[in-house]
Amino acid sequence: MLRPALALLIVPSFLYSQDTTNTTHPRRRTEASHWHVGLTYHDYGITIGNAARTNGLRINFEDADLDVVNGVNLTIWKAREPLTGTVNGLALGIVGPGAEELNGVAIGIGGVVTERRARWLTIGGLGAVSNGGLEGIALSGFGTVANGDIAGVAIAGLGTVSNRNVTGVAIAGLGTVANNDVTGFAVAGLGTVANGDFGGIALAGLGTVVGRNLTGLGVAGLGTVANGDLGGVALAGLGTVVNRNLTGLGVGGLATVANGDTRGVAIGGLATVVGGSLAGVGVSGLATVANDELRGLGVAGYTVQAASICGWSTALYVKTRGLHGVSIGAYNRVRGPQVGLTIGLYNSARTLKGLQLGVLNRAQNNHGLARILPIANAHF
Repeated sequence: MLRPALALLIVPSFLYSQDTTNTTHPRRRTEASHWHVGLTYHDYGITIGNAARTNGLRINFEDADLDVVNGVNLTIWKAREPLTGTVNGLALGIVGPGAEELNGVAIGIGGVVTERRARWLTIGGLGAVSNGGLEGIALSGFGTVANGDIAGVAIAGLGTVSNRNVTGVAIAGLGTVANNDVTGFAVAGLGTVANGDFGGIALAGLGTVVGRNLTGLGVAGLGTVANGDLGGVALAGLGTVVNRNLTGLGVGGLATVANGDTRGVAIGGLATVVGGSLAGVGVSGLATVANDELRGLGVAGYTVQAASICGWSTALYVKTRGLHGVSIGAYNRVRGPQVGLTIGLYNSARTLKGLQLGVLNRAQNNHGLARILPIANAHF
């Protein structure tokens, strides 16, 4: 029994046959020739050629109809489609290794391609691509792309793209894109985009865009946009836009806009606009506007406008249908009840329950000469 084993270890076996025992890949259309030279014993050892299975070192020009390699797989040309088999260990290629699944370290000067999954460390000179998922660390000169999920760290010179979710870190010279959710850290020279929810930190040279909710930090040179809610901090050189509610801090070099409610701080270089209520602080160079209630502090270079103001407002022109608090401006226009204090050149209230201080003060619920008075007017 020992002699046949020694012979298999010492004498290379020249095999030129078809493997008909593998049933692990039902998507396979035809089986390729598995001609190879092997110094092996029960598939353990060294093979040169298109061996279906190797436990050890496998060297081949072009992989086709691969089953499994446990160890090292060295190839020159790209793998023949459809991609099959699994490499567990080290996959090295001149043009690029390819298989159904790569587990371990995969390095290709041209690129690395997998059909179902690549995990641990994947490095492609041009691209690292998986028709399924990428797990671990994936690096490429141009594009790192997964048609499934990216979980771990994905870095590309041009674009990092996941057609599903990104969990971890995604960095790209131009664009980082997830067609579903991002949880973690995403950076891009031009645009960072999540078509679903984003939870974590998003940075972009031009635009950060989230299709649903942004929770965490979103920063962009031009615009930060959340089509759902923002919970956290959004900063943009030009505009920060939230299509629903903003809870936290929104800052835009030109404008900060929330189409729903704002709970926190909204700052715009020119305008701060809230489609619902603002509870917190609204500051802008020209206009701070809340279509419903402003509860807190509203400051603007030209105008502060809200359906009702409860708190403090300061601008050249303050316009509201109800004031409960303090308003300081050149023209304080309260088209309903004023409960509190206004200070300005001209103060007007339909129903005054407080004090007006200014050059001219109008309280329509007063009688006679007391309706319009200089210096001060009051009704308690």
